Amino acid sequence: MINIDILVGSTLGGTEYVAEATQPFLEEAGFSTQVHFSPDLTILNIEEESIWLVCLATHGAGDYPDNFKQIVEQINNISDDLSNIHFGLIGVGDSNYDTYCYAAKHFDLLLREKGALRLGNIFNIDVVESPIPEDQIEDWIPLWIKDLNSLAI
Repeated sequence: MINIDILVGSTLGGTEYVAEATQPFLEEAGFSTQVHFSPDLTILNIEEESIWLVCLATHGAGDYPDNFKQIVEQINNISDDLSNIHFGLIGVGDSNYDTYCYAAKHFDLLLREKGALRLGNIFNIDVVESPIPEDQIEDWIPLWIKDLNSLAI
């Protein structure tokens, strides 16, 4: 069974609910999942083919949440390429700010610069339009699962 590591960057906890809402869909599709509320590159195996689903809120003026800063720093500091990583990305933000989902956009660029391959499009959830962001998962996750099923891992 293929495992998906779900990496969570959350400030107020709403993005944690988004991450947890993805699990039943992924498990029903035959994947195992592990949620990382304090993602740490030393725990994740980047030497082997891996799949990450990143659920990332934008905090403040386009910043990463505190619980996500460690993995960003770790990735910035490694010389290894991340070509073994396939990832999906869910951004959570407030469109009233010009830095809407900036953390997700920035993390996407960082991972791709390190050689990771994004599966599908970034799924941005606007908390202005969707005050309960986890309710939006059921529209996007089946599309991402199709992308996962096309992998030959």
